[in-house]
Amino acid sequence: MAQKRTQKLAFAALFAALTFAATWVSFPSPFGGNVNLGDCILLITAWLPLEPWSIFACAIGAGLTDLAAGYAIYAPATFVIKALMVLVAVLIKRSTPKLPEVWRAILSGVAAELVMVTGYFFYEIILYGVAGAALNIPFNLAQGGIAIVSATLLSFLLSKMPLPELLRSERTLFGKGFTKKQ
Repeated sequence: MAQKRTQKLAFAALFAALTFAATWVSFPSPFGGNVNLGDCILLITAWLPLEPWSIFACAIGAGLTDLAAGYAIYAPATFVIKALMVLVAVLIKRSTPKLPEVWRAILSGVAAELVMVTGYFFYEIILYGVAGAALNIPFNLAQGGIAIVSATLLSFLLSKMPLPELLRSERTLFGKGFTKKQ
């Protein structure tokens, strides 16, 4: 039991680092913040059987990127928003076991990205006012759409690869075949 917990912690650290790296490579949006592929890794992490570790991995990875990249003003919001995104994706993934896995991925991805768009909108209202926050909505929607498509495609590829047993279960999208019901 302790060995399994240690393995999950190690995988969570790996996914925190991957989230950091994918978030680091970014393009600035008009009013601070950035557009990146961090949410792709976030969604994949949420679809793995690592919870609750996945929540902390993504929140820490993305939050540390904000600190390291000079967006410290965003770090607290990023930590909370990314944690909520993973939580929503995990809950939807768990609550829709009868759907084909590809639809579970898309549904949980859309819900998580809506949390991101909404969360940053309200946070940026505090920073920039309603007009400034509204300017970033299209960039956040684009990031979310790209994340959903790229995470879904990458998940399909990962489902065909020999992954460690720890990363496969009845609750993961990498279990018995990406397009089959579980």
